[in-house]
Amino acid sequence: MPEDPYLEPRRLAQVHPRTMVEQAAEAVVAAAARGVFLPGDRLVEAEIARELGISRVPVREALRLLESQGIVVSTPYKGMRLMQVTSRMVAELMRVRTALESLALKEILADSPLPAERLMPLRRAAQRYEEAGEGRDTAVLVAADESFHGELCRLSGNRVLHGLWLSVARQLSVVWGLGHDVRPKSRTGGEHRELIECLARGDEAGAQDALNRHLDWHGELDFEAAVEKRRQAKQRG
Repeated sequence: MPEDPYLEPRRLAQVHPRTMVEQAAEAVVAAAARGVFLPGDRLVEAEIARELGISRVPVREALRLLESQGIVVSTPYKGMRLMQVTSRMVAELMRVRTALESLALKEILADSPLPAERLMPLRRAAQRYEEAGEGRDTAVLVAADESFHGELCRLSGNRVLHGLWLSVARQLSVVWGLGHDVRPKSRTGGEHRELIECLARGDEAGAQDALNRHLDWHGELDFEAAVEKRRQAKQRG
């Protein structure tokens, strides 16, 4: 049918879920979580496009998107590179992340006692993490952990808080990719369950203590040394 010339033209393009640009961005982050890309590695647009089997245009846009989120850094004459990860940078990132998730706990428990069904999405996210822990794909495990903590922030009902958490989530994915094996997966899964049970009881102090213990893992890892170890293993392999 021909377009009606009297209709007002669209002011905004239609939104399609999970565009190719978004999928390309997710693929780059997943590759970083698996150690395919290490912090400081150059990200070559043409190579990524060839690996993904798509044109360079969506890859270029995906890298720009990741640059806006702090995952990719563009340097004159050096191109696009994956963000650097240092122990100091991780400590700064984790302080922000802890502040956001602590506020999420307070806002969730402001409506205490919680109906059991309200925590079901968080319980399902915890279960998905435990299932991911049975496999060997680091990217799947990292995504499941991200999903659990994202669900925690979403349950706060505070859209600004959730949006801020999402803005740093991909940086956290790169960090988790380096440190996912610092603690046993069973311990991480148990900490997720402990946090949920504290919320179910309306125990804010217990939930905060559980969250603090859960998030302090980064202090157990020298990130500069971890990156160098991964780089040497990559060169040998």
